[in-house]
Amino acid sequence: MTTYQVVPTELKKYKFSENAFLPKIVTVPLTQEKKCECRTLVSAGDLVQEGDVIAVPENAEAGYANIHSPIPGKVVDIVSILTPDGHYEKAIKIKLEGRFTFTGKKLVHNETSGITAKDFITKLADKGIINTFIISKPESFAKQINSLENRRERALIVRLYDEDKLRLADALLTKFYAQRIIDGVKLISKAIGLKHVVLVADSKTNDEEIEALIKDTEIKLLRNRMKHYPAGFKREIIASFNKGLKKSCDFTISNKDLFTDSYTILNVYNAIKYNLPSMSNYIQFTGNCLPASCFLKVKVGFTLRELITQLGGFVHEPSQIIINGAVCGNSVNTLDIPITKTVKSVEFISKKNAFDYHIYNCIHCGNCRFACRAKISPDIIYSYMNERKPVQEAFIKSVALCTECGLCNTVCPSRLPLTQTIAVLKEKLAGEQNEK
Repeated sequence: MTTYQVVPTELKKYKFSENAFLPKIVTVPLTQEKKCECRTLVSAGDLVQEGDVIAVPENAEAGYANIHSPIPGKVVDIVSILTPDGHYEKAIKIKLEGRFTFTGKKLVHNETSGITAKDFITKLADKGIINTFIISKPESFAKQINSLENRRERALIVRLYDEDKLRLADALLTKFYAQRIIDGVKLISKAIGLKHVVLVADSKTNDEEIEALIKDTEIKLLRNRMKHYPAGFKREIIASFNKGLKKSCDFTISNKDLFTDSYTILNVYNAIKYNLPSMSNYIQFTGNCLPASCFLKVKVGFTLRELITQLGGFVHEPSQIIINGAVCGNSVNTLDIPITKTVKSVEFISKKNAFDYHIYNCIHCGNCRFACRAKISPDIIYSYMNERKPVQEAFIKSVALCTECGLCNTVCPSRLPLTQTIAVLKEKLAGEQNEK
């Protein structure tokens, strides 16, 4: 494998993507999307083919996504494993045996001109397509489309860059597969009848290439030039649209529209065009522990420990492993983490450059309040949730405004898990509202 030394923030230094080695064993978690645990269809000793459905959602009618075997082989066991989001989940361990169905084969194009919305949505669930626009809350794309109200009046909003400023995964995918992403956008809008399409680019996106690909179409290109962070969440994209592109459009966008990213669109394209299940993911590998950074297509279930050989081994022993970016992602402390459908980047950091994750007492500095774009008080919410301090109801309700951008975490000198605490309260309030 040819690699090269890069600075992670320099998109231009990445010249190509590449396939990772084939794993000898994969460990595929039974939970790949938020609030959806699947039941296994296989047992130890069973033989499976690449692309076989090995697990299905408990509630299949809700439109959740299936899970497929990324390799041909024999089911070794059903085990418990730590996943990239920090939870222990049941997983299917498969040992490589036999011939591949898709890998290394010439894929045949499907005729897509006459596909109905119902068939389109069904195929997305069947092929296991997950929307990773909100990386911490991955959800079946088919389920999201099904729940879209007044579909023909809604817009498809596609972010072509990363919401985490310390990650380049979505930007790299756009750079290498722009044509397929645009074709995937056209497939979605035509199949489900979305009236408007907006592509959102930032300063790293090749505007000229995107403009050439959407020439003579109704697709709009929004250049989100916001220099500060955050700039890739719904609120910021909507604000940028209203400030600029809205003047030349006969429509508006809102939270009720369908927001997605480059990863999801590419997987949709592969599923509809080639009947290809979601079994692999493109991942940006970086960090001062590696001899070089690279962008690899990796089979789901391939553990980080197995991948180290292709990455050139470690030049420094990693002290921290950051999944999906230091701002929006999370840290894990073991190499026995499997790649899932929602992993976009992995950064290996040595002890010298490691972040201090020890939690101290709040010093009431007010940094989180000044940094918060939603103008809420993360410190007060944290005290309410963790110290049971009484607060006014207005503070509790204000968490609905949080986009979970993580800014409050980054400026907190006490390293309090402010964003995570707010997310827990948001989920609790949403559950109470649903019960009513």
